[in-house]
Amino acid sequence: MTPRRAVVLCILIALLAAPAAAASVERTVASLPEGGFEVTLTVTDIPVGGIVETIPDGCTWAGTDHPENRTRVSGQHVAFAVVGEETVRYRMQGPAEAGEEIAGTWEDLQAGESGTVGSDGPRNPGEAAQTTAPGAPGFEWAAA
Repeated sequence: MTPRRAVVLCILIALLAAPAAAASVERTVASLPEGGFEVTLTVTDIPVGGIVETIPDGCTWAGTDHPENRTRVSGQHVAFAVVGEETVRYRMQGPAEAGEEIAGTWEDLQAGESGTVGSDGPRNPGEAAQTTAPGAPGFEWAAA
């Protein structure tokens, strides 16, 4: 093998062996001058996935810049389907300090990883499947 091919081979091995970037979602909360607050979710390395935010009692949904057909609001839960987005912004009415009480989870459907919004990285993939998807009553029977 020539030295040039050996160098190219070493570079290729280094690139292919490099660990994949860890997916994550970070949350930033900012007060709005007209009252309420805006939440910005910064999505890193999740090409296709979802985010579910649980909003605290006393807050009400005020809107989002995320596409309507990929946003679902149900009670105190807001779900966002993420397809290539780097940020998701939404607004809430309520005291600004309630923004610190928001809890959320994310899931990367391509990598099979999931985690908590604001944490450093993904959880164990097996654990994610058991903890992030609440059961839908009657779905088990319909699926069978």
